Amino acid sequence: MTGSLRLPARLGPLLVFGVLAGLVLVTEHHLVHRLEFRLHPALLPPAVAFDVLVLLPALFYWLVVRRYRLPVSTVAIAVGGCLGLCRWLLPAGQLSLLKWLGGLAIGLEALTLGYTLLQLRRIGRAYRNARQQSPHVVENLLIACQVALGPLAPLVATEVAVLRYAVLGAWARPEVGAGEKAFSTYRQSGFVALVGALGIVLVLESAAVHLVVAKWYPVAAWVLTVGSVYSLLWLLAHGQAVRCRPVLLSQTALVVRVGFCWRVTIPRSQVTAAQHLTGDLPASATGCLNLAKLLFTPPNVLLYLTEPHVVQGPFNLRRVTRCLACYLDEPQALVQQLAPGLA
Repeated sequence: MTGSLRLPARLGPLLVFGVLAGLVLVTEHHLVHRLEFRLHPALLPPAVAFDVLVLLPALFYWLVVRRYRLPVSTVAIAVGGCLGLCRWLLPAGQLSLLKWLGGLAIGLEALTLGYTLLQLRRIGRAYRNARQQSPHVVENLLIACQVALGPLAPLVATEVAVLRYAVLGAWARPEVGAGEKAFSTYRQSGFVALVGALGIVLVLESAAVHLVVAKWYPVAAWVLTVGSVYSLLWLLAHGQAVRCRPVLLSQTALVVRVGFCWRVTIPRSQVTAAQHLTGDLPASATGCLNLAKLLFTPPNVLLYLTEPHVVQGPFNLRRVTRCLACYLDEPQALVQQLAPGLA
């Protein structure tokens, strides 16, 4: 599974921009709080303003807008954010231009908010249209986000899916379309108990770490706590998504899903063999993609395919394989229903 954690190439420019922007802001924040900054009011404040208002938008255009082919108007959104950062970094008395920049920042922030709301309306409309055709939430989110976000759609859709399943998953119904037979993957394996136990351990551990670290580094303690809360959201979302997104079998296709983490649609005609496992993976399954790891249980079904298939994951992660190992509560039922049509 180590190969599955490799980030796709298209996320590279976005990550590079994030790292460079973070380094610039940390450097400028350190400079502003040094004594030399107050001793050179005519030189250093304008230099800091230049770095934030010119260098950061230039990096955003070069690394994000050009690489992802975003509208050039998105640079204005970046400038508005940089104006806010500039006001935060520089005291008003250090640079008289900041009063004018403050008004401009408010105007750009209002335009940014309006643009964001407009995009949200487009995404919401596209999601409702996709929802009428399919009950599958993750796929519908991808379709809706691609309308306004293009290559960034997988990133945003994954984060929205995490919040959706973590907050609303307990009330959501299983996502099963017309003519599809569902095979659950969590009832017999103890998956629910394991997720609950991991959640309790994560809460207790994060509380203990926060109390210990806060004594010496309060800011670091809150950063670690936020990271723990985010991890807990992922765990809750994964647990609910496994319940809501079972494996599906229709007259024409087999859809294998592991929560919102992995999914692949395989035409039934391209399944060459379906084997019920009662022990370890056989030697012939070398290179097989084991999807049961995220269910914290050994696989009990082995599928061989006629040709390589792309298994899609969160943040547009992908694996290509001709062999899948997965877990089902009723493995024999799936194997029996696939048997008549095996290639």
